[in-house]
Amino acid sequence: MCGRFLSLSSLDDLATHLAVDRVATDGLPRRYNVAPSMEIYAAIEREGERRLGTLRWGFVPPWAKSLRGGRQPINARVETVATSRMFARSFAQRRCLIPADGFYEWRPATEDHPKQPFHIADPAGAPLVFAGIWTAWRDPEDDDALPVFSTAIVTTEARGAMAELHHRMPVVLPPQLWDDWAGASAQEAPHLLDAVAALGPVELTATAISTRVNNVRNDGPELLEPAAG
Repeated sequence: MCGRFLSLSSLDDLATHLAVDRVATDGLPRRYNVAPSMEIYAAIEREGERRLGTLRWGFVPPWAKSLRGGRQPINARVETVATSRMFARSFAQRRCLIPADGFYEWRPATEDHPKQPFHIADPAGAPLVFAGIWTAWRDPEDDDALPVFSTAIVTTEARGAMAELHHRMPVVLPPQLWDDWAGASAQEAPHLLDAVAALGPVELTATAISTRVNNVRNDGPELLEPAAG
């Protein structure tokens, strides 16, 4: 799964990295501990133009009565994203690219060791790009309210070294899949599942870090300090 990640790259660097045609947002603050309900960067494609903007992390389905209650999943399983009532329409028509400067995962506790957080990142320090889906929600009680655009990160069965930490991980898209994930038509979308299934293990580093990251209020470079011992 993916419940926390890092967003450190500048808006300009992400625009270049994702090869966007237009930046449609102001810059967000650097965050070492991005959590659900926060605004995050995402690139979407509309009418042949890739735009970098922001989405609320936590998928608000169109039928939700409010932003305060109901299920707002932060992840969508790739195995069911094309068929579930919650996600199918977005998978067909509203997919996005979500950049992250690494993410966090927790190795379950054992009799000998407590639950241990790890920082997962690209070995070269480049931003990872997660597969995402997005949707739009309008407050049914306020006809004048602006729409809320929200997203979920697509996850898959953990592969390679990640499987030693957790059974799920984000779908990390290689550059050759960015165009298809962001721009494929609804008719072409089912083929994306085959493309994701064919991906091999992603080369990632996993560093045991301080438990400071467990508290969502903590945010700073000290979160990445290696765990003692």
